[in-house]
Amino acid sequence: MHWIDWLVLAAFLGYTIWDGTRHGKESDNIEGFFLANRNMPWWAMGLSVMATQASAITFIGTTGQAYVEDMRFVQMYLAVPFAMIILCTTLVPYFNKLQNFSAYEVLEKRFGLSTRLFTSFLFLLSRGLGLGIIIAAPSYVLSLLLNIPLTPTILIIGVTATLYTMVGGISGVIRTDVKQMAVMLFGLCFCFFWIQYQLPESVSFSDSLYLAGTLGKLDALDLSFDISEKYNIWAGVIASLFLMLSYFGTDQSQVQRYLTAKSLGDARKSLLLTAYAKIPMQFFILLLGVMLYVFYIFGSAPMTFRSTEPVAQKEQVQLTGEMLQQEYEATHLKRKEAAHDLLENRTEENAKQLRNADDHLNEVRQSELERQEKITQSSLNDTNYILPYFILHQIPIGIVGLIVAGIFAAALSSIDSELNALATISIVDWYKRLGSKDRGEEWYLKSSRFTTVFWGILATLAALALGETRSIIELVNKIGSYFYGSILGVFILLLWVKRANGVGALTGLICGMSTVFLFDRFYTNPTNGELEIIMPWNSIPEGFTKTIEYLWLNPVGTTVVVLVGIGVSISWERFK
Repeated sequence: MHWIDWLVLAAFLGYTIWDGTRHGKESDNIEGFFLANRNMPWWAMGLSVMATQASAITFIGTTGQAYVEDMRFVQMYLAVPFAMIILCTTLVPYFNKLQNFSAYEVLEKRFGLSTRLFTSFLFLLSRGLGLGIIIAAPSYVLSLLLNIPLTPTILIIGVTATLYTMVGGISGVIRTDVKQMAVMLFGLCFCFFWIQYQLPESVSFSDSLYLAGTLGKLDALDLSFDISEKYNIWAGVIASLFLMLSYFGTDQSQVQRYLTAKSLGDARKSLLLTAYAKIPMQFFILLLGVMLYVFYIFGSAPMTFRSTEPVAQKEQVQLTGEMLQQEYEATHLKRKEAAHDLLENRTEENAKQLRNADDHLNEVRQSELERQEKITQSSLNDTNYILPYFILHQIPIGIVGLIVAGIFAAALSSIDSELNALATISIVDWYKRLGSKDRGEEWYLKSSRFTTVFWGILATLAALALGETRSIIELVNKIGSYFYGSILGVFILLLWVKRANGVGALTGLICGMSTVFLFDRFYTNPTNGELEIIMPWNSIPEGFTKTIEYLWLNPVGTTVVVLVGIGVSISWERFK
């Protein structure tokens, strides 16, 4: 990057640390540290919720996914408005009435301490794992943009977020989230309009959409019902509803936002802001990835956006790479000419020529990725490097620094929220609850700050240990789907099953987690179509496909927890 961009980035990081830490005076007790003394405005809470969701994973991974595939990922968020309406009438009033610190405190009154601790442990496990990925995700990309090693990049992100979260508490987190959201949105909007500006003068915005539609990049709805498909409208409305209900209703990082509200009305308004804005924002980010695809129809694009540079290659392997490069360049030119021909004369024959050239180009790209995987003996994917490549090679000096700051902002706004939530559960549900005596506010406040640092260090170390990932956005949602459905089932038992007891809830939770693990290991044998169970420590045979995609694990977990919880509770009452 240019020195001006470095200056802009340094100014942003400096301001973020100052802005986050200056609210430390408001956190002079654990209610101030964890709940901002329940005095936050609804719009700030709502923007903070959106900033937490719109992480660097969204910024980088979603655009790349739309580039590589299409816009069907937006279907995953179709359930958000329905989930928010349900939560506004159920769990939000429930939490507001009890005035609790933790989402899992309420479980102890009905189901006992064991259920509360086990549920909160699942949260710590799932979010602890996810936080390492949230730090690692932008670090891979930012190390490329900044041209510095990966380790210092991870340390910069992890230490910055940990520092102001430790000092400023939830008040500092929410207030910095609002500014970070503004910087991130600026970066996304500038990239979107700059792409259109850089296209040939003869290619209008409507032309871009026409080309994207011709290539199937605007496909957003899949009406087929198939639980082995990741994204279709049924997964988005049914399976994703369970995920969103659990994420926004039982995940401490989200619940903690509306626990800081002044009133029930403010808590509801903060969630409804997300309900109105989430789908349009996600659609826009996916459309940005599609526009990038159109841009590289006309602009010079590399065969892969993140190529390897091995020390030595066999002559045959190197020759294969050179041949692929020549084929790629010829096919790229052919696709560009086909696109111009189609815009001049929109016939089905010209459209077919464009699609054929595009298919061939992507086949060459995939062959190169496979070639590099054989050289490096590791999984390789460039999905998460597509937008950063554009930023590095197309965006003007000065604006690059702002957009990189936007990626930093997206990362920090997710990390700080998770750190504060993990510290809350650690102190409230474990340390304070299991402690033999009340040590006073000052002691617990110091312990809260220390615990924040502990989770920050742990997450940073996890990020350093993580290898390269494929689609980061999918990976995080997959981790969540292992836990969210089962946790939601416990809260359904709490709110709507009067006969449920602690034994039933805890047994149901264990059975739900076990069933989710089992169902996730189902694979379909391509030879005979039969189901086979493949354990994680075994390699997946070639051609085997997932029988149940990860979004459907959420309703599976919820259903098992509720059914087992009801059955065991009734049986326990009869035979105890």
